[in-house]
Formats: sequence, structure tokens, C-alpha cells
Amino acid sequence: MKKLFFILTTIIFFSIDVLATDCSDINVNPAIKVNYSFGKLSIDKSKDVNEISEIAKSFNLAEHDTFTRGLATANVKYDISIQTAAHPIGIKQFCIVPADIKILISLENPTIYLANNLQEGSCDYNIVLRHEKTHQQINKTALEYYLPIFKASVTNLAKKISAVPVNDMSKIEEATKNLTESYSNKIAPFVDFIKNEIAKEQAKLDNKANYQYEDDLCQEKN
Repeated sequence: MKKLFFILTTIIFFSIDVLATDCSDINVNPAIKVNYSFGKLSIDKSKDVNEISEIAKSFNLAEHDTFTRGLATANVKYDISIQTAAHPIGIKQFCIVPADIKILISLENPTIYLANNLQEGSCDYNIVLRHEKTHQQINKTALEYYLPIFKASVTNLAKKISAVPVNDMSKIEEATKNLTESYSNKIAPFVDFIKNEIAKEQAKLDNKANYQYEDDLCQEKN
């Protein structure tokens, strides 16, 4: 699964209700909202086993030979947008702080590939389809499970990133952009952690015992 992230330019607003003499005196306590979304699942039946195997390689997925006939993929993506406040601490001196942080984690382009030599409605077709649907359900369930843990990590992170001082109003937008990039870079390891945990859960499904069990289901019907 591939990770993508986007930095969104923020809206600046000014606050004069907090008068401080140094940026370290500013209380950084942004409102944090973390949401998740899942793209619409698509099923691709147009590719042969070799083509599916190549797609698996591009996602660094190692599938058992029997199941190169099927593959489940999705990209883990996160978007972050930060609304900031500029606190004056002197003449033309401001401290830029995050006031509102919104993060969206999503599974982008969830796709199931089924080899074009599988006969729709056959036992093999149904078993492979069920197997790959289970992989996509693992993606969804794991992301839902780790969402509150992720939010707690971001909340803790917000306490460790200091306000950014600027001495010219023309530099406020640049400071906001740098602040957003800083958050994004520090959030990335948390997203990688979630991806690794999802991979561990996926590995529990892709094992010799389960492959043999699924093979036997169709052998019993032949």
C-alpha cells in the first residue's frame, strides 16, 4: 500500500485576547478532528495471472501461487489542514499557532483483482473473491480500530510543537505553511505504524494453512 499526503494552505485569523511577551508563553491547544473515509470498492476481472502478479509486486505484496489469481489493494492516504491564529507579542511581532487541525485518513482506490480465467460463479471464483473481500474488510476494520489511537498521538504531538515567531505580517503565510509541514512530517510515522499493523493483520490471512483450507473447499466439491 502506498502512502500519500497533501498539505493544504490554511486560513489566517488574528487574535488579540492573549497578550504574551514570548512565543513560549503561548498555550498551544488546537481543536483536533480526525476522520476516515473509504473509497468505493471496485472489482477488476480483466487481467490475467501474470498481470496481477506484477501489480502485487508494485505493492510489495507476496502472494501464494494459488492466489495470484486474486489480489486486494488500497492506498493509505492522509490529508492535513491547519487553521492558525496570529498572537501579537509586540510591535510587528507575532506568534503563529495552530488553532484548528483537521486530518483525514483514507483508503484510496480499494480494488480487488480477479484473474480473467476464473469462471464467475465457480467454486474457485467464489473462494478467491471471498478471500480478497476479507483482505479489504481487514483494511477497513483495522483503520477504524486505530483511529482513536492515532488521534491521541496527534493530540500529544500538538503539545510538543511550539508557536512560530514572525516579525513581519508578510511572513505569516510562510510560517503557517512551515507549521503545517512540520505537523505532516511528524504525523507520517504514526501513519506508517498503522500501515504496518494492517500488514500484520493481513499476514494472518495469507498463510499456508488457510491457503490449504481454501483449496480443500473446492476439492471437496469436485
